[in-house]
Amino acid sequence: MEKPLTKSGMLIIILASLAGLALTYFATNNAIDAHSTKSWPTTEGTIITSEVTRSSRYVPHIVYAYTLDTVEYVSDKVGLTNYAQYKIESDAKVEADKYPVNTKVTVYYNPNKVDEAILNPGIKGEHIFMFGLGLVIFLAPLIGLIYSIRKAKENERNATN
Repeated sequence: MEKPLTKSGMLIIILASLAGLALTYFATNNAIDAHSTKSWPTTEGTIITSEVTRSSRYVPHIVYAYTLDTVEYVSDKVGLTNYAQYKIESDAKVEADKYPVNTKVTVYYNPNKVDEAILNPGIKGEHIFMFGLGLVIFLAPLIGLIYSIRKAKENERNATN
């Protein structure tokens, strides 16, 4: 016979589900922001640094400069979120090699904040992954809770018969 769900167990399930809902909310907002970058205006920029750095993992470090209305700006953001970290240096180098020094690139800049710029606009895999993870974290505890409640009711009925 299964143990009934305790109040503390129910609280943990609800808190886990709320955490998943919060993650889904933030992932949705990030995806909306990422999608909006596709409509940002563009200008030409030049890669000034393209290397692999190391902290706990290997990270492609790309720096580029672009000019708007005679003001030069510098950015190191390739995408709206820079999460690229690699266990193997050669994997990070493949990414860095896409941006050789002195190469001309298309820079997408935020029209409301021109010092914010990226090279790769749009929704990426990490946005979809975080949204999906949030949904799983949100729904799995709720499904488990519903199952537990139904099972408890079924056990209650069987005990009275």
